[in-house]
Amino acid sequence: MKMLFTKLKLNYFGQFHNREIELKPGINLIYGENEAGKSTLHTFIKGMLFGIERMRGRGAASKEDIYTRYLPWDYPGAYSGQMDIKLDDKEYRLQRSFHASDKSFKILDLETGREVKLKEGVISELLPGLTESTFKNTISIEQLKAQTESELASQVRNYITNLSIAKSNEVNVAKAVSFLIEQRKVLDATQKVTLLENLQSEIDEGLEKEERMDELTLKLQVLLTEEEELKANREVLAAAMDNDVVEQIEQLPAILEKYRAFKELSKQNTSIKIQMEELSNKIFYQEKEYSNEGALKEDLKEAISLSTALPEYERKRMELKKESVEALRSGIRKNMMISLFPSFVLALVTFILINDRPAQLVISSGFLLIGGILNLILQKISKSENRRYDNRIEELTSQLSKADNRLQEILERNQVTSILELNLRQEGFTRSSYVLEHGRKQLEELNNRKTELEDRSDQLQDVIMQYMQRFISEEELTEGSIQRLQEIIRQRKLETTQIQSESNRQYSECKLQIEKLRWEISTMEDNELQLLKNKDKYTQLEQRRMEDAVELEAVKLALDTIQGLSVDIHDSFGKQLNLAVSEIIGEVTGQRYTDLKIDEKLEVKVGWKGDYVLLDRLSAGTMDQVYFALRLAVSDLLLGKNEMPLILDDSFALYDENRVKAAILKVANRNQILLFSCHKRERRLLEEMGLPYHYVDITGQE
Repeated sequence: MKMLFTKLKLNYFGQFHNREIELKPGINLIYGENEAGKSTLHTFIKGMLFGIERMRGRGAASKEDIYTRYLPWDYPGAYSGQMDIKLDDKEYRLQRSFHASDKSFKILDLETGREVKLKEGVISELLPGLTESTFKNTISIEQLKAQTESELASQVRNYITNLSIAKSNEVNVAKAVSFLIEQRKVLDATQKVTLLENLQSEIDEGLEKEERMDELTLKLQVLLTEEEELKANREVLAAAMDNDVVEQIEQLPAILEKYRAFKELSKQNTSIKIQMEELSNKIFYQEKEYSNEGALKEDLKEAISLSTALPEYERKRMELKKESVEALRSGIRKNMMISLFPSFVLALVTFILINDRPAQLVISSGFLLIGGILNLILQKISKSENRRYDNRIEELTSQLSKADNRLQEILERNQVTSILELNLRQEGFTRSSYVLEHGRKQLEELNNRKTELEDRSDQLQDVIMQYMQRFISEEELTEGSIQRLQEIIRQRKLETTQIQSESNRQYSECKLQIEKLRWEISTMEDNELQLLKNKDKYTQLEQRRMEDAVELEAVKLALDTIQGLSVDIHDSFGKQLNLAVSEIIGEVTGQRYTDLKIDEKLEVKVGWKGDYVLLDRLSAGTMDQVYFALRLAVSDLLLGKNEMPLILDDSFALYDENRVKAAILKVANRNQILLFSCHKRERRLLEEMGLPYHYVDITGQE
């Protein structure tokens, strides 16, 4: 795939306002003096492709904050631009707003005008392989920044590993390594050891509870025996008393609780009666209003039918009028052709052929008279036919008037002005029917609830009154009768002896302790089941930990294998990169340096007189040439068949003229080059070498 930049439009970007720059295939020499905006254009291209993020914290508004540096002062909200590109035969327009509060990015197909939808919203979906890192480290070479960033080494290693192991650059081995590292963290036994320790702690706690349950069970048995003894003692002490009375007295708390429940039910019953009364009134008015629904449905049906018939009547009436007029005109012409025209012809022939003047006049007048009589007869027939048309028209007019009057009568009866209002009223009745049905169901539920409450209330009242009448004579269940009942029972209790009271106290205390023990035991009833679950879970977790340990060893072995292969892979496949860079550096240095070695970290050694010299021992110009060659080779490696524009932003500042010529000749045959320069030298050298180029002067001077 070949890519070209065809047009830049900087709406508001840095010092540029509504500036358009057209670019051509081949070499584009973009000239501008210092501070003229070359770096601005370079940043604009990068921003159109990848966006510009605003820095936060200490970095905001600093020299490193590209967003703030190029934010227009006059119209910050218009911080935007567009760039036209060409991919093979397809032309696209990139539109981007950079402002932090109104970011947007769109791609338009200039042939169809449709927007190209991107899943992730990044340019690499349209230009495979073009990432911001690839852009910075290969096709974009800024002044004094020919050296690649450390991030590029990782990209190249991953690319080489993919091609060597998977035979495809679509498989990301780096992600596989990352996955294995994450899997190693997941399989780490530390977390499972912690879980095992926690489970063991829970198991120990469960065993302690089991011991506690045994103690409580033994104590409960002792208390149950004591309860039996106290109960027997109470029976002996109460032998002289009426056992039925004692039992009845002891039932008082339960009776009082039933009385509280009785009052609560009475309160609820009263509330429900009020609700039922309100709901009944509401339903009464709704039913009264809903009674007219049937008539309204019929009126709506008839109104719709009439509104459909009215246009049909009108159409038929207009057609009959038209037919009547046409029939009248046709009859007049036909009558004349049948009666008057033949009479006139015969009269004219008679006048010509007969020489006797009186005979001419008599015969001609006779023919004309016969034609006139015949015409009158035909006209009478035509009028009779037209009257039939008029009768049918009058009939349709009458039907139209009746239908319209009937429609108005229906609308007036229902107090509406249109069928739409009538339909809305019908829909309102439909909604009201739902509300009415819901209200009836609600009323039925309330009635059932009331009946249920009354039954429960009656049952409680019967129980309480039966209990009360054993002590006092009362006809009604009231607050006063309950108070009197309590007073009578209190007096009865005072009559019991101190011994009986103490016996009862001991017995009650014993029962209380029994209930407490039973409650405490009941709280630990699930302990045995939970203990078994924890033990089973502990066994499974221990087994899983042992299995994970085996799998962890396998993951470590896979990581060691991949990492060990990376060196071997570089030694074999990396030769292609060394050869490519050596070839390029040989051409740009006039064959002075032809042998370069690049390790997996992209560290460079240069062959010199049978030995290899570290790059940092060479001159700055030579170092810049080496990294320039490395960028070109890596660009071809990473982008493959995708030919991207090469951006050179004062990249030859440290080169002498021979080095500049060699570098330009090396890249001259590329698809497109944007050569930014603040010197006249590059233009002169291009003229001397006879290379075609497109000249852009951003200072506005030729």
